[in-house]
Formats: sequence, structure tokens, C-alpha cells
Amino acid sequence: MAKAVSIGIHVPSASVTGLDDGPAYAAFFRAVEDLGLDALWVEDRIFHPAHMADSLTLLTWAAANTRAIQLGTAVLVLNLRQAPLLARQVSTLQHLSGGRISLGVSIGGREAEYQALGVPMDRRVGVFRESIAVLRDLLSGEAVSHDGAFFPMADAVIRPAAPTPILIGGIVEAAIRRAGELGDGWIMGPFGSVADFQHGWQIAQTAAQAAGRNPDDLTAGRLLYVAVDDDRAKAQAELTQFLHGYYGPDFDVAKHAIFGPPGEVAARLREQVDAGITHLMLGVPSLDLAHLRRLAEQVAPILRQ
Repeated sequence: MAKAVSIGIHVPSASVTGLDDGPAYAAFFRAVEDLGLDALWVEDRIFHPAHMADSLTLLTWAAANTRAIQLGTAVLVLNLRQAPLLARQVSTLQHLSGGRISLGVSIGGREAEYQALGVPMDRRVGVFRESIAVLRDLLSGEAVSHDGAFFPMADAVIRPAAPTPILIGGIVEAAIRRAGELGDGWIMGPFGSVADFQHGWQIAQTAAQAAGRNPDDLTAGRLLYVAVDDDRAKAQAELTQFLHGYYGPDFDVAKHAIFGPPGEVAARLREQVDAGITHLMLGVPSLDLAHLRRLAEQVAPILRQ
């Protein structure tokens, strides 16, 4: 049986002109929930030339201003977060939110971030694997003894227990294999076609099966940037301003984003759902509530059919 699609909003948390204030974000979060959308997802970086909100702080603000909607990171750069400290933060956030948190993580990050945080970039795969293992063990609420290269611990305990879905983002084959082997699902970014997703999804499912896990239990997520407007040029311009501010001027908006009238946007997103995406993470260019309403009322119903 096909899984019902989760239609979530990827929160715009970076801006070259300055961030919106707390009340504006709170109103946006409440509107996402009130309009019947399913989730809120936040981005993560340490250093960035734009103004940018910290992912876990923003997610805490989202939890405080919503009641039942799912919340998650898409994606948190796991290697730039000390796994034991992150476990304490997630334990608290799961408790305060009523268990609504999912962690999307990636190996990501740039050399300057690794250097500033004292993380060996040449050992980043080992750091990533050990971080996931430590995170899962500590979130179980049981005493953890771990003789690892990066996080040695003896009888370490973090409570309340907070088992948390961990989704792994990435586009290269090794990262996708890790999603199937170690994660509860895969998050594909905005780069690539529907056929690329299907190829990657097969890699993740094969890796899960090889690790003795049920591939049917995996979540298939994708971050896609969208703008809905009857004037396609206007929609493209709004996305361009946002995406060039975050990714830089080389981001090809026409190739890697979806924009235009609601029927056109819905048809493009429907292709993703029909290919097997179970969790859409729709990146919007601003906290514009009118635009959010168009997504919820004119695009989401077509995707739920």
C-alpha cells in the first residue's frame, strides 16, 4: 500500500537583508499548522555570509508555537554538532514538543567550519558513523559505555529517553548507502531529476536490505524549492533572490526549482510523489502568508489525491 504523502514546509531561515523577527516566524509556524500542512523543516549551517537562524533554536521556537505538527531538521550538519550534547538537546526538545521531532542529518559542512570546531575533516565519515551510533544509544535513555575514537563514554545517561527518527541526506552514492544502512530514511536535496531519485532510492533500499533492515520502513524525503504565482517570472524572481542569497549566484533556479501557477507546480510535485517520495519538504522563499495559503489550498489537495 502506498504511503500517504507528508507535505511539509522547509522554513526560510537565511536572508541577505536580515531575518524576520520572532513574532513573524511564530505567525508563520501557526499558519502552516492551521492550514493543514504536515510538517516544518529547518536548515542548518554554522558559518554563512547571510543572516541565518540556528536550526535547533528555530525548531524550538516552532515547537513552542505549534501543537501537533511534525518538526524536523533537513538537514542538520551532524559532524559540526557534538553527539552527546545534541542528544541532550533532542531529548529536551522531544519532551517539550510531545515527541514531534525527526532529525535529518548529513555529513556536510565546509572546511572552515570543521577547522573552527576542531573536527578532523579527513576523518569525517568515521565521525559521522560514530555520531549516529552515539546519538541513538544515548537517546534510548539507557546507560551507555562507548569505546570510540571520538566520543569515549562510560555509563553515560541522558533522560528522558527520546527515540528519534534519523533521516540521512546526501546525493553521492556513498551517502545514499549510509541512509539505507544507518538511517530511517533518505533525504534528497533539490539537485537532480525524478529519475535520479528513483536510482538513489533503489541504492538506499538495497543498502537497508544488506544491513538486515526492512527497506519498506524507510522514509523517502526530498527538499524542493517552490514558488506559486500566476506570473511565472515573478515567482522565479522571488526564488532567485532567496536561493542566490543562500547557495550563491551559481544556483540554477530554472533547473533546480519549481515555480509558476498552482496547477503547474502541483503537476511537477505530483511527479515526485508518484515516483515514491513520502515526505515533501517545500522550500519557500519567504514568510509570506498569502503564498503559504496558495500552496496549502491550491497545491496540497492535488498531491493528496
